[in-house]
Amino acid sequence: MRLTRKLAGCDDGTCPAVWETDDPEMVAVQGSRLTDADALADLGKIPGHETVVLVPRQVLAEYRADGR
Repeated sequence: MRLTRKLAGCDDGTCPAVWETDDPEMVAVQGSRLTDADALADLGKIPGHETVVLVPRQVLAEYRADGR
């Protein structure tokens, strides 16, 4: 899979970001891993090959406003 960074809050790659993929049905999101045990319990069972990340709403709003 090829990724192209489309939106980020910083230039060095260490902040929340949205990435386009070469699969038109998928985007990749970079954020802080959710580790709060109570919040994870609220989510229920998350498959071992998946994780949940936290991304500021503003990052997603800017990505959406860009017409995707």
